[in-house]
Amino acid sequence: MSSAEVAIVGAGWLGTAVAARLAAAGTSVVATTRGAPRPADLAPGVMHHFLDLLAQGATVGPLAEAHAWVVAIAPGRAQDRDRVYLGGAQAIASWLPAHCQRLVWVSSTSALPAKDGWVDEDEPEWPEEPRGRIQREAERVIARAAEAAAVPWFVLRMGGLYGPGRPLGRVFSPSAEPLPGDGMTATNLVHRDDAVSAVVAALAAPADRSGIVCVVDDDHRSRREMYDAVAVAHGQTPPCWTDPAGARVEGKRVRNDRLREWLGVILAHPHHRPIVRVPAP
Repeated sequence: MSSAEVAIVGAGWLGTAVAARLAAAGTSVVATTRGAPRPADLAPGVMHHFLDLLAQGATVGPLAEAHAWVVAIAPGRAQDRDRVYLGGAQAIASWLPAHCQRLVWVSSTSALPAKDGWVDEDEPEWPEEPRGRIQREAERVIARAAEAAAVPWFVLRMGGLYGPGRPLGRVFSPSAEPLPGDGMTATNLVHRDDAVSAVVAALAAPADRSGIVCVVDDDHRSRREMYDAVAVAHGQTPPCWTDPAGARVEGKRVRNDRLREWLGVILAHPHHRPIVRVPAP
C-alpha cells in the first residue's frame, strides 16, 4: 500500500497512530475527526478533513479518492453507541466507492459472547449485552456492503487497548473498598502498537482475503493477577475482592490464530506486563 492513499475515518487514539505509521512509510494519508485535532495529534504528511458521519448532509469529501479506508470510530461521552456504530456503518456503506481496494472496520471483542472458554472468529453465538450486539450488527452491515460492492474487507475485533497514555494502571483506582466478585475473569487485551500493526497488515493483505480477525495478545491472565501486578509495579497495595475464594480463571478467552496466520503479525507485546517503576537513587 506504499503508493496508495489511505483514509482514516476516526483519527482518535488508535487512528492517529495508524496514520502516523502509514505516513512514516511514505503512504499518503487523509485522517478525519469530528473536531479540530491538536497539532501534536497528526503526524507530518497526514492531511486532515472534518467529518461527522452522522451530521445531516455530511459528504465523503476527499475520502472518495482513497484507495483504502480504515474506519475506527468511537462514541463521544454524549453520543449514543447505537447511533454512532450502526449509523456510522450505514454511512460508510452508502459512501463506499467501488474502486476502493480495501475496507478495514475496527470492531471489538465485545462482539463475541461472554461464554466460558475459548472463542474465535467463527463463533456463531451473539453476545447478550446490548453493546456487544450493536458491534456485531455494525460488523454485519459493513461486511454486506463491502461484498455488494466487491470491495475486500476486514473486521478487526480489538481486545481492550492499552499503551502510550493509556497504561494498564488506569484500569482501577486504589481503594480500601473491595472490588466486586473474585477477579478471576480472563483478560483479552492488546497493546496499541500491535493493534496498529494489525491494521497496517490488513491494508496490505491479498485482495482475495476478507473476513474477521481477532486482535488480542497471548496473555489471558485473570483480572486479579493483572491488577496485582499493576499495584506492585506502582508501589501500591493489591486490591481486595468481595469473593476472594475464586481460584480458576473463567470467562471468554479470545484466540488470535488468524492474526498470525492471515495477517502475519508478530506481536511486539505478547504479554501485558506493567512497567515496574524503579525508585530514583
